[in-house]
Amino acid sequence: MSLAEKKETLVLIVQSADDKLIGLLIALANEYNSTGKTYSTVEIENFYQIRDQLLKEPETGYTPQQGHHLIRNNNRNDL
Repeated sequence: MSLAEKKETLVLIVQSADDKLIGLLIALANEYNSTGKTYSTVEIENFYQIRDQLLKEPETGYTPQQGHHLIRNNNRNDL
C-alpha cells in the first residue's frame, strides 16, 4: 500500500471514528511528534546566533562531509 493510499484509508477511519478513537489517534500523533526535549530561552537564542553567523559567513561552518565525520567520530579535534 502506497503512502497516498494509507493516508486515504486513515482519512476514512478518522471520518467514521468515535470520540474515543479520535482521542487515541490524537494522543498517538502527539507522542509520535514529541521529541521529549525542551530548550531554554538562552539555548534557543544561541541557536539563532549560530544560524545568523553561518548565514553571514558560511565559510565559518563545516562542509557536510566534515559534519558527518565529526558526528560519526565524536571528535572535534580531527579538523
